Amino acid sequence: MFLASPGDLSEERKIAKTVVEDFNSQLAKALGYQIELVGWEDTLPGVGRPQAIINRDLDGCDLFVGMLWKRWGTPPGTEAYTSGFEEEFQRSMTRNSKEGRPQIHLLLKDLDAASLADPGDHLKKVIEFKKHVFAERKLLAGTFSDTRDFESKFRKCIQGYVIELTDKDNTSESEKDKAPALEAETLPSSEPGPTTPLSVEGAKFLRTFLHTAEKASEEHPLAADDVARFRLLSSIAAVHGNDQQSLGSHDANLLYKARNKFRFGRREINGLIDDGFAHLQHENVPLWHWIAAVDGFKDNILPIWSVVGTAERRIGALKAMRLISEPIFEKEQIGRQTLVSLWFVKDVDTAVRLAALEYLSECGQQADLPLIKKEFDRNETPTSSAAANAIICITLRDDRRAALEALYAMQPSIVEQELLNALFCNDTEFENEILARGLNHSSALVRTKVVKLLRKRHALAFSVAESLLNDSSAEVRFEALQALVSGGRNYSIDQAKDVLVRKGRATTASGFLAMSQTDRDGEAMLERYAEQHFDSLPSSELEEKATRAIFDQNAYFALVRRDIRLRGDDLRKAVDNDFVDRFELLLQEMANQYGTQTDLIEKTRSLAQYLRSKFTREGLDIICGRLDPTDLPLVRSKLESNHMSHSAEDLRYLAKFGQWRDIPLVIASIERPDNGRKYTSLFSTVSSTKYVDAAHTLLALGKHRLADLLATPMPANLLAHIILFMPAKAFHGLDESVIHSLIQSEDENVRKWAALKFVRAFPRRKVKQLLDNYLAANQFYYNVIHWLDFGLSAPRDRVLRAALKLMTEAKP
Repeated sequence: MFLASPGDLSEERKIAKTVVEDFNSQLAKALGYQIELVGWEDTLPGVGRPQAIINRDLDGCDLFVGMLWKRWGTPPGTEAYTSGFEEEFQRSMTRNSKEGRPQIHLLLKDLDAASLADPGDHLKKVIEFKKHVFAERKLLAGTFSDTRDFESKFRKCIQGYVIELTDKDNTSESEKDKAPALEAETLPSSEPGPTTPLSVEGAKFLRTFLHTAEKASEEHPLAADDVARFRLLSSIAAVHGNDQQSLGSHDANLLYKARNKFRFGRREINGLIDDGFAHLQHENVPLWHWIAAVDGFKDNILPIWSVVGTAERRIGALKAMRLISEPIFEKEQIGRQTLVSLWFVKDVDTAVRLAALEYLSECGQQADLPLIKKEFDRNETPTSSAAANAIICITLRDDRRAALEALYAMQPSIVEQELLNALFCNDTEFENEILARGLNHSSALVRTKVVKLLRKRHALAFSVAESLLNDSSAEVRFEALQALVSGGRNYSIDQAKDVLVRKGRATTASGFLAMSQTDRDGEAMLERYAEQHFDSLPSSELEEKATRAIFDQNAYFALVRRDIRLRGDDLRKAVDNDFVDRFELLLQEMANQYGTQTDLIEKTRSLAQYLRSKFTREGLDIICGRLDPTDLPLVRSKLESNHMSHSAEDLRYLAKFGQWRDIPLVIASIERPDNGRKYTSLFSTVSSTKYVDAAHTLLALGKHRLADLLATPMPANLLAHIILFMPAKAFHGLDESVIHSLIQSEDENVRKWAALKFVRAFPRRKVKQLLDNYLAANQFYYNVIHWLDFGLSAPRDRVLRAALKLMTEAKP
């Protein structure tokens, strides 16, 4: 690498030398390249013009980095150039146009306003040069503000160049990019070799394509897949300054469909893999076939792709690695630790580091922990919790207690529920003292898990429980309150409300205080507490409260739960007539107590519809919860009335006693409002489970008529959940026409889960048959091709595990 600059950037030249030395000591061996930095201060003395001697080094360089600030430089002794920098730059530009090297970068230091206000002769030439460079946009040129900014950008420059060389080497070494010997002998001398942008196959295609294009007309248009391949070749024949990949998802799918028509060169396959990584998050481009085409699964090439190219490409490679649990094998040219370290090199895109941490959470090793800990120590908001979770996951695979200590020590504010379940699945390993330390954790999920375990063990001390009544989590406050009540404390409903329900104020965008917001979690916990509180009261007290409380029926419902055989028929009657008669009795009792002329009576009567609806919903929940088959007519009649709010109790009841005729009631339940559900909170929202509950119920009702069930009109999200929860054996028994209708659905998730279920349920030959038939249809969807290709191209054991992982992660 040649470093060119006038004499006013001596500090930057020293920094450049340090950066190169760091690279050579840390990365050169892994990437297979050593950088030799040369410049005017490194030129050996010799006979002749000084600049001519410098030019000998210049003419041998692969990478030219030019730097300018305020000085233009001194004349080199020839009339053609006004400075040595100008001669070095122009000489490199000329060689680049002829030989394709050196690669040229320019780093231009920002100018202050005072210098720009009164520029001298030197600065005028610098300004003119900068205008020319930025106007043409032919070079990789950028600016820097200070030495720290320069170091960052210079480091990116050399690392990016070397990684690009490594990528080209990996590509050119493939035998798939070489023409057969006999064919090579007949090629003209101008045929591109293995290191040129185009493969032999690609160059031959272009000649044929151009010949065909000259004769194309409206009657005889170009083939769509030929045009797609032409675009692919144009996207990989890139040069610096013009290296944007532009192949779209439509062209990528066309080329996949025509994969047996063309013989692709290695560079073209690499371009298709690049496109697959870039679109992986959208699941709309084939990827896995092309990886198999270059023996990528056998050669463990995904990790190499994770350290080269654009951030988007690296993220795609890391996500693909996580999906199939791709291991990282030690290789001569790059070891595991070196490769993992490249994911966390300074200035690597945040999204790349996040994807790397997600992969390491599942596939990381103990040896990776120092690198992940270093990332955690950066204390950056986007990656801090992810790094902590990765450390805990890796540690948990070897030592549960050490993992808990890591959880406590790092205090991640975000902890995955799945990780907590795994960590505490055998909580007997943890003594009470160790668990108690988690009560001060920054994560509410951790505090909730710990306080529940301690209360279950009767190990939550009174003093600790009292302090937890002020916890920010409503569920923690509820558990603490329960511990105190179990220990003999008494809390009325109003007192419990003061503990559980927090009244906060929200600030609007304009800065004014809004009205007090409802604490949904606190209200849900209060509802749970109230039910338990009334269930603990003596019957005599409940009898008195039941006739006086018109705004809630907690006492009445507690009496019913206490003796359902005695009071069940009364409850059924009240539910059947929507609590009309009982509400009138309660209203009459209020009138007897307060007199008939009070405003309270009229105001209460105005709430009759709301209160009766609430009581009816609560009463029906009790009836459904008893699971008495004789109540089926009553349950049906209430649900058919279309004024009941949604409740999971209805669905559980119908799943056990319902019939095919009840399927419309289950589907309609999705559209019913959620405000009737008990114990709704942010930890267990209705919307997160209603589709799950409905899907399980429908599968129970329609398990003997699955084809009819899948053809029943219903919300697409509900249909997707049915497919998700359907046993593989049941899916295997579906007629081909039913499966085809699912993968032709307009809903993306319906298509995805149907494709993945098919991949899991059927052998590879059937997957190939379905894919071929699907591609031959007049209409097909890209995400179906993506997942069927995955099932056909990736190793079978990886496919089965990955498909199960995806479906497990999709389930609430």
